[in-house]
Amino acid sequence: MASHLTRRDFLALSAAGAAGLAVSCQMPGYLKPGQKLRHAAVGVGGMGSGDLGQISSHPDVQVVALCDVDSNNLAKAAALHPAARTYRDWRVMLREEKRSIDSVCVSTPDHMHAPVTMSAMAMGKHVYCQKPLTHTVVEARRIAEFARKSGVVTQMGIQNRSGQNYLRAIEVFRSGICGPVEQAHVWTDRPAGWWPQDVVKPAGGDIPPDTLEWDLWLGVAPKREYKNDTYHAFVWRGRKDFGTGAQGDMACHLMDPALWFLGLGQPSTIRSNGPKPKADSFPLWSEVQYRFGPTELTHQDGIDLTWHDGGRKPQSLFDEYGITDPYANGSLFVGKKGALMVSPYEPCRFFPVGEAERALELPDIAGRNHWHQWVDACFNRVEATAGFDYAGLLTEVALLGNVALEFPGQTLQWNASQMNFGSNILANGFLHKDYRAGWVVPGLG
Repeated sequence: MASHLTRRDFLALSAAGAAGLAVSCQMPGYLKPGQKLRHAAVGVGGMGSGDLGQISSHPDVQVVALCDVDSNNLAKAAALHPAARTYRDWRVMLREEKRSIDSVCVSTPDHMHAPVTMSAMAMGKHVYCQKPLTHTVVEARRIAEFARKSGVVTQMGIQNRSGQNYLRAIEVFRSGICGPVEQAHVWTDRPAGWWPQDVVKPAGGDIPPDTLEWDLWLGVAPKREYKNDTYHAFVWRGRKDFGTGAQGDMACHLMDPALWFLGLGQPSTIRSNGPKPKADSFPLWSEVQYRFGPTELTHQDGIDLTWHDGGRKPQSLFDEYGITDPYANGSLFVGKKGALMVSPYEPCRFFPVGEAERALELPDIAGRNHWHQWVDACFNRVEATAGFDYAGLLTEVALLGNVALEFPGQTLQWNASQMNFGSNILANGFLHKDYRAGWVVPGLG
C-alpha cells in the first residue's frame, strides 16, 4: 500500500490534496416532502446487495441506477430493480446520471471507496459509504474535510452504531459504572476463516471470467494480473493494494465505542507489538497500542487503547476480572470501579473490582435502522450518526494502526494537525499511495 514517498513528495502531496478541496462542486440540497431520493448504487454484490436492499426498502427512495464490475451481481440487482439503468463503470454512471440522481451508495472493495465517494460528493450527491471510509489515512482526512465543506449528507456503514447493544451499552457506561477509564482493549477473531492474510503475491495470472471487468475492478490500484480465487470476490481484504486487513475491516465497528463513549480524538503515539506484514498482505495477527490524551471520562493522564486481532485477546485482564467467556469480538473498558465488556452482537456485561460479574438491568432502548436514518437525514428529518466528519476520524485511527504494523517495536509519534509522523520519512510514506495513471481523482492527490 505504501508509495514510498520522499519527504518532499509527501509535503507536496499534502499541499496538493488541500488545494484539491477547493475544487468546484455542485451544492447539494435536502429533499422536500413528496419527493423521492433518487438513488444510485456502486457495488451491488455482497455487502452492496445488503446496503441496496436496506436503502431501497425506505418508502421515500427510488433506485435509479446500478453499477457493478461483475455482470452477475448487476443482473441480480437489476432483477430486483428493473426500472434502474445499469452500468459497469461508475465514472460513466456519474456522468450520465448527474441530473437524475440525488444520492450514491459506495459498497466496493476498500481501495475504491475514496475515489467514488469524492467524485460523488463533488457532484453534490449525498453519500452512504461502506466501512472503512477509505483505503489510506490521507484519503480519510480529505474525504472528511470535503464532506464538511460541501454540505452533503453522509453516513459510513457501521450499522452497529445504531444497534440496540451499543445504544444500551453507552447508557450503561454514561451512568459512571466504571469510574474514570484507565485503559481500553478491542479484539476480533478476524481474519482466520474469513479471508487469507500473511500471503505473498501470486505468480502468473489467469484469464478473467467474461462476467468481470478486471481493469475496472483494479481501478486506482497498481496493474496486476487476475488470478482465480485470489481477489474477487471478498478474498481481496487481506491484500494491501485492495483491502485494509483485519483492523480496517473490524476496527470501524469494534473501536467505535472507544472513541464514541470516551470522546477520544487523535492519538499521540501508535506502536505495533506484532509481526511485520509481508509485502503484499497483512499479518495473521497484530497487537497495536495507541496513546490518547485525557477526556472527562478517562484517567487524568490519558489512556492506552490496545487493538488485538487474529483471535488474540487481553487474557491477563480476563483472568484478573474473572471473565471466562469473553466475546469473540468486543471491547473492554477498564476503570477504577470495574470493567465493562461491550459487543455489537451481544448485551454488555459488567465485572466489578474484586467481585463476581454483576447482572445489569439494561435500559429499554430499541435499535434504529442505520440506512433509513441516512435517508431521513437527506430529507433533514434527523441527523446521521456516522457522518464522514466522525467516520473520517474513526477510519484514520484504524488505518494508523496499519501504518504501525510496518514498524514493529517502534513508537511512532503522530502529529495530527500536520498529518505526519514528523521527520519519519518511511512512516509518512505509508499514509497515502500513488493512483494508477488515468485514475487520479481531484482532491485526493
